[in-house]
Amino acid sequence: MKKDIIERFGGLQKEEPLSCIEDELLLPESCVLESVSPFAGYYTQPNASKPLYLYLMLEGNATFWPVMEAIQQVKKTAPFDFDAVFGEISFTDQTHCYTVRVRDLPHYHLIAELQLLLKNQGLVFRKRNRKLVQIPGLIRLEKFFYLQELGNGFYLDRQQDHHMYFTVNASLAWEQFKKLTEEVKYDVNLLYFDAAQAYFLEDGRTTRLIRIYKEGLTTEKLSEVALRYTKLIPKYQV
Repeated sequence: MKKDIIERFGGLQKEEPLSCIEDELLLPESCVLESVSPFAGYYTQPNASKPLYLYLMLEGNATFWPVMEAIQQVKKTAPFDFDAVFGEISFTDQTHCYTVRVRDLPHYHLIAELQLLLKNQGLVFRKRNRKLVQIPGLIRLEKFFYLQELGNGFYLDRQQDHHMYFTVNASLAWEQFKKLTEEVKYDVNLLYFDAAQAYFLEDGRTTRLIRIYKEGLTTEKLSEVALRYTKLIPKYQV
């Protein structure tokens, strides 16, 4: 990593419509969900040329470190590139389960191979017990961020294109954050972007952020978005 990139452990929370992947692409009877519109607040049309964001659903009460150890071991031997992190997905019926979020997988036909490699490292995959089609899921990820500091509490994501962050001094429940984001977008100059909540840990402190996705995003445009959020946040704090 370049010296101007900081590495921080933290997390991200977002909501996406999720659908089940067809069984023939997977290990038998396993459950894998896909987000074909991972930035639903920005894009309206899916891009299905290759997997965008996959969620390999895990059985039981999985925890971060064993899952990340399995991922790291598989990365050493897999004959293809991929990125994966640990997460949890909750649905509106109050069900939830743990997951491996996968991105940058070159082809759909590699899903079963990746599952098998992870299974050989001890991960147990959840069996599919229902078919989901574009069902909203609240996704919480635990991950390392690789960021470039831009000043004024702004950060550029050096792993993902078109992702930028700004710090906030408030903690909002997800539903409140959704309503806040909707009102921010009432400003027609800021309409088309996708937003998520994030945080990272540094020196024993939690830094809270809002992640903005928008193609061609600049620090000037991010500043406009951040100003609008900052102005409206007090209205949504409990």
